[in-house]
Amino acid sequence: MVNARDAQSGRLNNGTFNQMVKARKQDEKDVKTRILDAADAVFVRRGTDGARMQQIADEAGVNKALLHYYFGSKAKLARAVWFRIASSFVPGVMEMMASNASLDDKIDFFVEAYLTRFVQHPYLAAYVVSEASRNPGFVTAFYSSARGEAARLMADKLRQQIAEEVAAGRIAPVSPQQFFVTLASTCVFPFVARPMIAAVMGIGPKGFEAFIDQRRKELPQFLKRALRP
Repeated sequence: MVNARDAQSGRLNNGTFNQMVKARKQDEKDVKTRILDAADAVFVRRGTDGARMQQIADEAGVNKALLHYYFGSKAKLARAVWFRIASSFVPGVMEMMASNASLDDKIDFFVEAYLTRFVQHPYLAAYVVSEASRNPGFVTAFYSSARGEAARLMADKLRQQIAEEVAAGRIAPVSPQQFFVTLASTCVFPFVARPMIAAVMGIGPKGFEAFIDQRRKELPQFLKRALRP
């Protein structure tokens, strides 16, 4: 422990004291990262509703009290996991959608980015839809400040680009809002409705993986054909 007497007596210089403070902060960051990684792993296996805080603590190799200390509750921990995952790829997707790339390239990029994330974190889509329906501020908070501005730039670019493509006769008339919602929903729906799809189509876990692999290839082509005049 570092106390005021030690610091005043010169036993610890400022450099040593600062190093110790930084080390403690790094330790806390490492513990939080381990907890977030563990929560993600448990959520993948059991879903957010089926996961228990003790299971997450065991996965992280920490005392359960630390989960409550850093995150307060399972709901807040799940939100932190989602924010971390979304922050790792959503800004890049919005930047691409706001770029001068062609609509075809944007469709390819969007489908690949979202299907890749949902395969890695299969609980994520259902969690976001469920949480957003219970608490609309959940998504609003994510799209505040810089991310909100990026979303507006993306929407403006899509409106401009679609209008130009329609005017040139290269695509059929389509509302930019309908285009984006269709693009997003066709990626999200299979993961939200996975139990229903499995039951209706009679496919197990391996079959669902094959279904998504096929969708990764066929969905972009389907969406592009739908835009053709």
